[in-house]
Amino acid sequence: MDESADKGLILIGEGSIIPKLSDVGRIIVSGYDTDLPIDDVETALRNHFSCCGIITNICIPFVCFGDETLRRRGYIYFLGEGAVDKALQLNGVDVGGWNVSVKAYPFPKDANNEVFIEVEGFDTSLHEILIESALISHFSSYGKLKDVMFFDGIAVAYLYGKDVADKVTELNGSNMGGRILDVRVTSKPGITLFHRYLRCGPSCVHRESDSSTTDAAIPKSSLIVEDKSSKKKKKKKSKLSDVSFKLKSQKKG
Repeated sequence: MDESADKGLILIGEGSIIPKLSDVGRIIVSGYDTDLPIDDVETALRNHFSCCGIITNICIPFVCFGDETLRRRGYIYFLGEGAVDKALQLNGVDVGGWNVSVKAYPFPKDANNEVFIEVEGFDTSLHEILIESALISHFSSYGKLKDVMFFDGIAVAYLYGKDVADKVTELNGSNMGGRILDVRVTSKPGITLFHRYLRCGPSCVHRESDSSTTDAAIPKSSLIVEDKSSKKKKKKKSKLSDVSFKLKSQKKG
């Protein structure tokens, strides 16, 4: 992975990454023959745009369920600063007999304004109400902390505020009541690395949301060396994931 793609990435959990908005991009592509097999189109697009950055997802939707005719436009997601600008320079270039059309597909302006976090290191002997109050106050300069849940010494919460997704980790290592906090980003709902469909083929497996937590992270093992520090939390991870899922479900509701 080159230096530009690695810049600003946040390591979390069991070796996954949560990217900064500036490191993620997506484009809309068209111009391909819609009668071609989807695998041929995906391969051609991957080869053509691989020089722009790490391609995390190519989605070429079918017209409808059971019909293998392709829609006239597809989506490509990149990891790497400046990837979209590089891709736009390939607009109109011949791709094995057809000219590709490229348009930017920017994320919403408020994509950086929400984040899910885990916080550890606070005084667990205190009542959860007191801890929650202290955390709300501690994070207040960055945004509004809400939907706080606790599990085994870890607080899971949703934080909303201007550009908070990229700024909140500044509180990692901060002092709250004489305790040093460990602040980890677990999801940036507005920043995705995959299209809302897990597979754009006949199976039409639909993801729950275009801004799900799994959209925000990709296996670090495919990009960087494994984060060994994550092994300490492996035993807690499955149960903590249940807590995180419950919190996100409440948020969606």
